[in-house]
Amino acid sequence: MASFKKTALPILIKIALGLGIGGVVVLMSIWDPDFIRRVDYLTTDYRFQNRYDRIDTLDAYKADFQQRSNVIIVGISEEDLKAMPDAFPFPRSYYAHLVENLNRAGAKVIALDLTFENVGREDSLFDAILQTYDNVILAVKIESDIGAGRFYLRSTERTYSNVFYKPGRRVGIVSVAGKDNDEVARRYFPLMAVGDYATPTFAFAALNVGFGLPDTATADIREESFVIGDRIIPKFDEYSFLLNYYGPDKTFRYVSFTQAIDDSLFQTKDEKEMEEEINLFDEGTMGLFKDKIVLVGSTMPEERDFHNTPLYDPFKPGEITTMNGVEIHATAIQNILDQAYIVRADRNVEIALIVLLALVSFFIILPIRKIKFRYVLLLELTALVVVVLFLFGIFEVALLSFQNSNLLINIINPSLAVVLAYIGAAVYQYLGERQQKALIKNVFSHYISSAVVNELVANPEKAKLGGDRRELTVFFSDIAGFTSISEQFHTKPEGLVELLNEYLDEMTAIILKHEGTLDKYEGDAIMAFWGAPIPQKDHALRTCLASLDMQKRLTQLRPKWKKEGKPALEVRCGINTGVMIVGNMGGKDRFDYTVIGDSVNLASRLEGANKQYGSNTMISDFTYQHVKDNVIVRELDLIQVKGKTEPVKVWELLGTADLHMTDGRRQSLELYHEGLKLYRARSWEEAIAYFQQAKQLDPTCRVAEIYEQRASLYQLNPPPANWNGVFVMTTK
Repeated sequence: MASFKKTALPILIKIALGLGIGGVVVLMSIWDPDFIRRVDYLTTDYRFQNRYDRIDTLDAYKADFQQRSNVIIVGISEEDLKAMPDAFPFPRSYYAHLVENLNRAGAKVIALDLTFENVGREDSLFDAILQTYDNVILAVKIESDIGAGRFYLRSTERTYSNVFYKPGRRVGIVSVAGKDNDEVARRYFPLMAVGDYATPTFAFAALNVGFGLPDTATADIREESFVIGDRIIPKFDEYSFLLNYYGPDKTFRYVSFTQAIDDSLFQTKDEKEMEEEINLFDEGTMGLFKDKIVLVGSTMPEERDFHNTPLYDPFKPGEITTMNGVEIHATAIQNILDQAYIVRADRNVEIALIVLLALVSFFIILPIRKIKFRYVLLLELTALVVVVLFLFGIFEVALLSFQNSNLLINIINPSLAVVLAYIGAAVYQYLGERQQKALIKNVFSHYISSAVVNELVANPEKAKLGGDRRELTVFFSDIAGFTSISEQFHTKPEGLVELLNEYLDEMTAIILKHEGTLDKYEGDAIMAFWGAPIPQKDHALRTCLASLDMQKRLTQLRPKWKKEGKPALEVRCGINTGVMIVGNMGGKDRFDYTVIGDSVNLASRLEGANKQYGSNTMISDFTYQHVKDNVIVRELDLIQVKGKTEPVKVWELLGTADLHMTDGRRQSLELYHEGLKLYRARSWEEAIAYFQQAKQLDPTCRVAEIYEQRASLYQLNPPPANWNGVFVMTTK
């Protein structure tokens, strides 16, 4: 029995781990985080494009589609503006004439993607036409994307922004609301709320006419579908269905506004100038509209009615993948008439597939990794090949299902299950072969001092891996004018690398000397923090001392760099103390021990704010309260940094409490602080005098000149009565 338990337990642990991986992915699919959703959008778009790219002859496909399509678009373009006798916006008699022509040609539905929000020329003519015909759809807009939820009646009459709306006339919402958070229009809403009433969207208002439904009819919302007439449309989410694009912009047949209006009773500009009839609206044109749903809309760029779609035109590489709003409505109409819907795979089947893939891939990958083989890299590559084969299989099945059946199978979550199974196998093996002390040393040795690493190895309970809320002090530094410095080395970039490496090496040594944690380098910028992973009660003071040591070391290095013909670097530092999240963070393949949170962001902003005040090291009041008995500072300002609503007092760090200061510099500091009090009390003239004296006694007090300028400006143009002295930063 003991032998059986010894054998069965590892297997049960592996099964539990595989199921756990699958469960994690299932939970993530339910949670649907934004970054996964965005990648999922890309895979959906790729399927649309792949299906379109597989069409052998695009011209023949387009011609065939336009021949069978039930929808024609009358587009108003810039060429039509040139052809019309009157300037745009056209007199309403033009649209009256257009509706007459289209009805004479036998159009089944005429949907005007024109909002007519203001009174125009010859409105009475158009109003009379609308009174005559019941197959005309008027366009209305909404201010925000409101779904088809519950509607509560507060008024007895419908009201719409279109000036031609009257009870009984048909309206449709033209706002393209089905955009995802990457601004791509993949979905379509059957109805939305305008005021107190559920109102059909533009495509559904047109279909109401086609299906003989009342003007106020809206799609029936059921648990898994929308229903209009005898058409059942599968839901994508509670309010919308997925658009099944037939191609990029201009896949539908377009007829120009001029061609649709120019008959024997209408004269274009050319006809008037040449005194000769052209009459583009002839029998051939009339035949195009017979029994069609005709959408009329602007295609002019200045109207800004174009939207991102999942498809691009292969004949226009590099262009933005946009489509006129009127053609998006046409796509929705044709989808419903064709009953060509994109259907999501059954949720329960997807969950079962995720769990199965997690188990199978885990049990295939783990034995490969555990093989005792001299060439470990080859084993790793073999395991990766297995992962790639799984991912390729998932991708191909999803592509073929979409291509052949319009079935949308989720790619990301099954793929994530395989990737996490690979990582899970690696973790399982790693934890079985490594000791905890070796793990801690490997994790932390890259970014903290050797003394701290040894302490962690000796006392691993002091290091809590993962995110943790703690009060720490964070430090940011940046080289002033680094872009200009870089330009000096444009002919010899290796010189810049040599200088930067020397600078970073010197600064890093100081951070580690004060037992700080080096977070990262970003170009010339350094980020570090104190108080983790080993708690330090004096983390704020350690940070300040490290910053002062850096400035001192830079003072020593500048003569050397000048002698070598290198620029003398000036460095700005920002320091803040506060509660933040600290721990191992990152992706599945790489993580960093770092800090995140508003307190971190504030330190970064303070580093940049130095530029406004001519200071080298700026610390927040939160840090100052921890170190005020140990340092000498100069109060700078009350600032509101970009992205924050509450102001914070900031100080310039000058030195430690035992700093030797000349009488002149000490007196300058006192005069400056007195001037600052007068400035905030609106005693501009007296404040200016104090700032001038402070600047004369200590030329390094650059902020005195800034306040002198501010006070001078306020003398001429005083601030409002509620002015509180806060300076709002508009840049990072």
